Amino acid sequence: MYEDQYKYVEAKELYERAISIFNKIGDRQAKAQTYASLGKIFYSTSKFVKAIEHLEKALAIAIEIDDRHGEGTCYQNLGTVFSSLGVYAKAKEYLEKALAIAIEIDDRHGEGTRYHYLGTVFISLGDYVKAKEYLEKALAIAIEIGNRKREGMCYGELGTLFISHGDYVKGKEYLEKALAIAIETGERHVELSCYGNLGGVFIKLGHYVRAKQYLEKALAIAIKIGDRHRERTYYGYLGVMFHSLGDYVRAEEYLEKALEIAIQIDDKPGKASLQVNLGIVLLSSGIKFADANKYFEEALLIATETGDMQCEASCYNWLGVLFQRLGGAVKAKKNYEKALAISVKIGDRVREAEIYANLGSLCITKDDYTKAEEFLEKALSIAKEVQDFHLEFFCLKTFVQAKIPQGKKQEAIPYLFQSIQKCEDCRGFLKDNDEIKVLYSDACNSPYKTLSKLFCDAGNPNKALYVEELGRARALSDLMAAQYSVEQQLSADPRSWTGIENVLNLESDSVCLYISYDAQNILLWILKASGVVELRENTVDKKHLSLKELKIWISFSITWLNTSAHLAFYLPRFAKIDLLMALNRHQIPLRKTTSPVYDKEGVEMIPDQI
Repeated sequence: MYEDQYKYVEAKELYERAISIFNKIGDRQAKAQTYASLGKIFYSTSKFVKAIEHLEKALAIAIEIDDRHGEGTCYQNLGTVFSSLGVYAKAKEYLEKALAIAIEIDDRHGEGTRYHYLGTVFISLGDYVKAKEYLEKALAIAIEIGNRKREGMCYGELGTLFISHGDYVKGKEYLEKALAIAIETGERHVELSCYGNLGGVFIKLGHYVRAKQYLEKALAIAIKIGDRHRERTYYGYLGVMFHSLGDYVRAEEYLEKALEIAIQIDDKPGKASLQVNLGIVLLSSGIKFADANKYFEEALLIATETGDMQCEASCYNWLGVLFQRLGGAVKAKKNYEKALAISVKIGDRVREAEIYANLGSLCITKDDYTKAEEFLEKALSIAKEVQDFHLEFFCLKTFVQAKIPQGKKQEAIPYLFQSIQKCEDCRGFLKDNDEIKVLYSDACNSPYKTLSKLFCDAGNPNKALYVEELGRARALSDLMAAQYSVEQQLSADPRSWTGIENVLNLESDSVCLYISYDAQNILLWILKASGVVELRENTVDKKHLSLKELKIWISFSITWLNTSAHLAFYLPRFAKIDLLMALNRHQIPLRKTTSPVYDKEGVEMIPDQI
């Protein structure tokens, strides 16, 4: 009873008392069963060495008294423990023994369970074909004998399998089935596993608010029931999510918590995975490259030792990124090719696409644009197929980086619009979470900035301003739209752009100053009721303005000014950047506009002079 209620301390005490009693009365079978139950308690609390010790005692007795059913159960439980430790060859050996016994004694329940567990081991070994075969057998047996708990578990594992294979939509479908059954049957471990894995899927799809909700729910359950292994997993997922949003400080914080738990419970596969992710955070931050390299190398050692081919490919891939960042093109290519060979072998389509994209990026650094675009086409094709938001976004951005240096700015435009459309689609899932909206906008603003600059260079400040505003977090405007049922006016479709300057028609005596910054460049748009839009630009020296100060005075992008006298009144507040110098240095007056021309896909054609 206590075990079912996750009261492991109370259950352990009762089992230990029971062993003393069975020793006195000489009941060997009951003693073996109790040792096995204690082994399960230690496994559930991530005390794997103790779990193995008690399960081996139970196994020895079962063999001695010729209890085939008990023997099979012990092999099964030992296989599960070794799987959690990342010793997959040993896990497979024990589980195959357990499966053989179940088939021999016609134990359909045990047979289904062992197909299930072997399926999860094959996932870890990267043998997805075998994994799918075994999990589908387990699911069929569970449905046949009416075992709803096992049915839910199999849907969950198949969902995880599809995710590992890059099929996020199907993975999500199976996980949602598993979650419904887990809630129905009260299977808390499966429920929290589903919440966690769904959180991971939503990160991949770019649905960050839902990802955070599911992961925090899963983490709370894991902590409550003392499941340290899954607690480690969900801290790790939250770290990955904040890395995706560009919040590297919070990402590192969550990943370090997860790594600490992995070390405490001797979770080698988890440790390797977290070391890779911590290395990625350091690499993304642009600091401590030596530490990032150390993480990747240590993770690679563990992955090779445990036979985790998926993690091994990830290590080679990120070592490639590191060497590329350091200018070591030859070493980068060598590591990418190793990662690619493993990914193709195990059928990891997402990793395969990531590596094609990285190879494309590497070719750009060597000015080999033809080869770069070949790699990027392959990567983008897979990214669209699996619907991985981050991967598709990266491919589109990298295509732009390949086009612009060749002077093919017009060819870069469709990729910019596609990447912006992807961002706008995902923005719709952020709901009213202002914190994530701001992080998301910062993480995904590069295509907006690039397109805005192209419009500036083409002498079209109106379009440039619209794109700048489109790329902002828009937390206040979204809140007002939600509260007052106002239809959103901003769209990624250029044919719907009517001009932000039109808002001043309602304020005949007003002037609007719109400020935007990128690195050390400050752009100022002057919007007047007459319809004139002027763009002034200045580069600010770092010693005159810190980023912190810049963010303070730009915290509101639109400042309303009722008269020119009011403009003078506000000038002292902007004294640190010498606004007067900025206004006079570079002015692009409003040009006469003609009706925009669109290509066959609805993308506005940029003037020839760019």
